Parts: sequence; structure tokens; C-alpha cells
Amino acid sequence: MNQSVLREAAALLRRRAAEAAGSAGERWMVDQDETGTLVVAAFTPGDVDLSGTVSGATVASFAYPDSPERHTHAQALGAAAHTAALDPPVAVVIAAWLEMTAVFEDRAEELGGLEAAEALIPPAARFAHLYLRTNTSA
Repeated sequence: MNQSVLREAAALLRRRAAEAAGSAGERWMVDQDETGTLVVAAFTPGDVDLSGTVSGATVASFAYPDSPERHTHAQALGAAAHTAALDPPVAVVIAAWLEMTAVFEDRAEELGGLEAAEALIPPAARFAHLYLRTNTSA
């Protein structure tokens, strides 16, 4: 029942991850650019030198909000950290989880025992619907 939405979300995650990554193995982190602006920067393990210094390109810039009573630096930092945490390699792992959940549901249906899958499928289906911005009542 949920397999198509799980597979659709997985495919979209994989496509967006591929489009977002500048190179294979790219990871993201919160940093500041040369002007002190909050950014999400890309790096690869090869960018890390012996001192731990990371060099990489800016993926996204987070300007400080112009409405401090509604939006704060902490919120901008949280948004940047959340974005960095869900970098392309993480998205690929989430896509694999969705795909495996779809396979599990396929197999459970074949065996006539969806109740065994009840604990696993709803969280993946909710994520897929939220990610796709579709009906989340699944």
C-alpha cells in the first residue's frame, strides 16, 4: 500500500543528494565564510589535514534574519546545523531505508502478514509523505 510513496521519496532523495553533492564522498558542516557569514560548507575526507582544519566550498549561506523578534541567530544556526546534518550521504542512507521498507512491505503482503510489518512501515511512510509534501495521514 505504501510501497509506491516509499520508492518515490527514495528516488527523490537520491536525485536531490546527487544534484547537491559537488563530489563523491562530500560531507557538509556549519562554518563561517571570510566575512563571518554563517554558511554550510562542503568538504571531503581528503580536505581534512593533520591539524583537523577543513577547507571546502560554501553550499548555502544563512543570512541573519531581519526580524529578530521572530527569528534569531540561534534559529539560523539550528537551520544550518540541520541542513548540514542531512548532507548527501545521509540522504542516500535514508533513501536505502525507505527502499528496504518498501521491499519488506512487498514481502509481508506476499506472505499475507502485514501485521508483522506494522511497527516498521508507518514511520517510513510518514517520512515519505512529509518529504514529498503529500497527505500525511498514512
